[in-house]
Amino acid sequence: MKKGTIAILVGIIIGALLVAVGQVMSTYIFPLEKPIPTDPTLLADYIENDMPLAPHIVVVFNWIIAAFVAGIVSTFISGRTSPKPMLASGGVLTLLTLMNLLIILHPRWMWVACLLIFIPVGYVAYFLIRKKNTDETA
Repeated sequence: MKKGTIAILVGIIIGALLVAVGQVMSTYIFPLEKPIPTDPTLLADYIENDMPLAPHIVVVFNWIIAAFVAGIVSTFISGRTSPKPMLASGGVLTLLTLMNLLIILHPRWMWVACLLIFIPVGYVAYFLIRKKNTDETA
């Protein structure tokens, strides 16, 4: 297997694990006061109005951490020369998170946050550890 492919796979696995752990930790840190309704028609209203904001903020902050770590890992494993592995792992993590948002209803602002987090934060991680082109003749 090529180094870039391994970098993408490891970045996706580590990022997805961090997203999953953050989602679970959010429910442990902020337990729900009212039970989640089983009726699907009441569920959307419950999530929009009755769930506190703090667990959602923790999940979004966790997405930032997951995107950063996945960007660092995929860039480092690929040799720190190209942003392509980071873009691939960030894109797949965005799709996986969107699938999670479809399965477990979340507020609409979290959908926008999901679309705006993974690639830009991955680029920050890439720019922090990439190999810089230096002109050794100067």
